[in-house]
Amino acid sequence: MTCTRRALPWVAAALALTTSCSLVGAGGEEAASGSKVTITIALVPDPPGASEFYRQQFDQFQAANPGIAVKIVENPSDQQLSAIELMFQQGNAPDVFRAQDNGMDRLLERGWVAPLDQYVTPEFLSRFPEGSMQPSSSGLHRDGKLMSLPLVWGNWSALRVFIYNKATLRDNGFADPPKTWSELEKMAAAITKKGGGKTFGYSPAAAKAPAVEMLANTAVPYSVTANGIDFRTGRAATASPGLVESVELHRRMHADGVMMPGWESWDGNRAFTEFAAGRLAMYASPPWNVAEIRKLNPSIEMGVSAIPVPDAGRGAYTALPQSFGPLWGMSAQSKHPQEAWKVMDFLASKGFHQAYYTKFGTFTALESAWKDQAAKNPDQKAILDVAAETLRPAPNPKLATKGGLAILTAREAKPELRHVDAAVAAIVGNKPFLPVAKEIDTKIEALIDETVAASSGTASRKDITFPAWDPLKPYKPEQ
Repeated sequence: MTCTRRALPWVAAALALTTSCSLVGAGGEEAASGSKVTITIALVPDPPGASEFYRQQFDQFQAANPGIAVKIVENPSDQQLSAIELMFQQGNAPDVFRAQDNGMDRLLERGWVAPLDQYVTPEFLSRFPEGSMQPSSSGLHRDGKLMSLPLVWGNWSALRVFIYNKATLRDNGFADPPKTWSELEKMAAAITKKGGGKTFGYSPAAAKAPAVEMLANTAVPYSVTANGIDFRTGRAATASPGLVESVELHRRMHADGVMMPGWESWDGNRAFTEFAAGRLAMYASPPWNVAEIRKLNPSIEMGVSAIPVPDAGRGAYTALPQSFGPLWGMSAQSKHPQEAWKVMDFLASKGFHQAYYTKFGTFTALESAWKDQAAKNPDQKAILDVAAETLRPAPNPKLATKGGLAILTAREAKPELRHVDAAVAAIVGNKPFLPVAKEIDTKIEALIDETVAASSGTASRKDITFPAWDPLKPYKPEQ
């Protein structure tokens, strides 16, 4: 089969039109005019190498299902959700699409996502770890209906690790990675000073300074960084001391020239590229970076550990609010739902998950596809050890009540009410974060009140309040 690929134009205007490209042979117009059914799938070309991976996988799918042709629409990660919405609005909806996390809920609100329960068999459910597909905790169900399928391991979605160069630390007199924020700041400064502009001690992993959140999640409940709300109180909490100090830590290091210059314009691949080249000594990251580093530099002395905690001690563990994160959805407008389900079933097959793990080194939702191999891989064993040390179940208002879903969906529809852009502005502009955090909290409080008032009694503060929850202990639903 041959594959022709065109770049997808994106015009930042209301009339923007996402263009599709078929990465799989025998698709497109030829299939539409013949006996085959064409199923369109919208996805993003990441991690690196994903375009070729999906092309090969869907070639195999088509060989096993000669009556189905797969047409792929590729969008940049940061434009995927808007592109899918535009396709639905223009009457050209994909049959299967990738819309993860809060993106899935946005599409659900519009009635564009089909429930999957009618297609699910006992064999299908048996592929997943025992108990992980319970409607009350799967993260894939809404109102008891299965609305999405996962790709990555649930722990993998939540887990964050600290990656460090053992040789660089050793050359600077450090035997171990930093355990606390002050140790991180001290070690990073020393490495950068000795590096003379060639090696830097530390950097956020990307332009949005995700390390602010990663460090803060060792100090404050995950809901503070995820939603700006403390689920213990049901109140806005962007100005929580732990989050504020995480921003201030990065502000100091940026102002002092400790962090690698230019980080504020990095994409998601730059950090692991710089680390693999030996120019970056330490950074906090999603675990998938580990495999990418190893591909670029197989011999690098890489260490993987838990993220440093506040000097006063850990205030929270990394949260597991659900078994999985939503990722694959099926269109409620598909003209060929049976064939679309076959694609969905393929994306949740052991063969596909084994191939994904082999290609990207990523732990997938089907643990049987990788668990034995992972235990023999030092990098992956280190990741699993960090997961065992730092992950704890946590409450999820979205899954608990309709009111919780309504409030958090309203908050997520206003991404400007998260700390991210304000934190980056404070770091780069060398300005205190606390005053801006307080302003954000005022707006979040108003939004919660407005959402509750508009709910006609179906939502209240109680829906986002779990007073018995201790972020240092595993949460149990009966709490």
